[in-house]
Amino acid sequence: MSSNEIDALLRSFGSAKPQGVPSSVVERIEDTLHRLPARSELARRSQRIRRLAMAVASMAIIGGAVASYAVFSKEQPLGSSDIARISSNNPIVQPADYIRRPILGSLLDDSSMDKNGPVVTDHGITFMLRDVIYDGAEMEIRYSVRSDKEIDDYMLDANITMDGRDAGKVGYVSAEEPGNLQHRFEKSGPGQYEGAIRTWKLSYSGYRPASFHFKIETTKIGNQAGNWSLDIPVAKTENMTVIFSDLKKTAEEGTIAMKRIVLSPVSTQVSYRFEEGKLDRTSWFGVAVMGDDGTFYGGQSGNSTSSLGYMDIGPVASGTQALLIRPYYEDYRNTMHIENKDLFHTEMLKQPTAEDPLNLPLGEGRELSVTSIEYLADRTVIHSDSVLVGGSYAVQDEQGKMLLPLTFGSDGSIEFKPISKDAKLTFLTRPTYPPRFIPELELRVDIPELQADSPQP
Repeated sequence: MSSNEIDALLRSFGSAKPQGVPSSVVERIEDTLHRLPARSELARRSQRIRRLAMAVASMAIIGGAVASYAVFSKEQPLGSSDIARISSNNPIVQPADYIRRPILGSLLDDSSMDKNGPVVTDHGITFMLRDVIYDGAEMEIRYSVRSDKEIDDYMLDANITMDGRDAGKVGYVSAEEPGNLQHRFEKSGPGQYEGAIRTWKLSYSGYRPASFHFKIETTKIGNQAGNWSLDIPVAKTENMTVIFSDLKKTAEEGTIAMKRIVLSPVSTQVSYRFEEGKLDRTSWFGVAVMGDDGTFYGGQSGNSTSSLGYMDIGPVASGTQALLIRPYYEDYRNTMHIENKDLFHTEMLKQPTAEDPLNLPLGEGRELSVTSIEYLADRTVIHSDSVLVGGSYAVQDEQGKMLLPLTFGSDGSIEFKPISKDAKLTFLTRPTYPPRFIPELELRVDIPELQADSPQP
């Protein structure tokens, strides 16, 4: 991986934002494209950029919410030099849509475990579609896999369509176009797995019908290639809460006014209006959405406020009593390019513990601490305080190869394929700088008791 690519990885996903708000250039580009008037061209370009975005998003580790490491597809031409050429005169907005809490709590404890849908068996492996939830903006698929034998290197390669239209795919890590959907799974027993697949940015697509014909075509489970294809009719869920709000605040920086918030077990849609006043032009302006318990759910920032106003973020956990809408300034230094040699390289010389963590420098005396690593049979889990400090890191082995994450926890934990306990790991971090919140513009939106199917913390 080149110096430019590593810097883009850490800069795009690692800036110190409110509880992990990133400054992902590819997402800024995608949102810029979404504002173009020609929707046919938008769809084509958006699909291309989405592949790029997910290539980056499949690779970074973000302070807390979701993260990723860049698998940079062969089509991916964007390096830090390209980032520098983006004109500052163009409004660029970056929603943290990928920074969503994927699934909270254990999949083995959620209500979908009681649902049994259609099944298909190939090569002795049975794939069951438990449930599909669609809220008109995003979609979540729950599935189950059973085999009489252990499944080596469990992963899933699958394509998803809505009425025959591509809605994304899972896996294909080694392919030219890797998967672009969130995927989480847990081992429930010998040869048994529960999984959840979630779309992201479906809300920006041009096809979101009230009902549709859903199809999933699975081509590989673990190391076994095969054909597991299932399809069912899907309709928009009625399990949604819509909150209309006339909250508004005005300060020197401008006026922010809420419009509405739509809550579902799958996503949260936040609509608001911002009228610009006297802003500090040396920094980007952004808006973050957080729970009353400090949980970060998403946000957006840019060098122009003209396109702020809508966020498609993750589902809000049950028990949350309010959402905080928090305007802030992002430090411009978080978006500056630095060479690979200027990144902080920290070798792991011993196993970290909560009492003796592996401290990763973030600059100016700030640190991110890796507090423990779990070496399980089917995965390795790295725990850190990235949520609290708003930093990020990338991990590479002794050959310099980046380790690809499987899924991300709301507490900042990251799951990988099994890693040897004797592996020599190096953690990469870059200097990051905290945001400046604008308390005079902060809004608190009280929300009713959330649906029973909402994620649990």
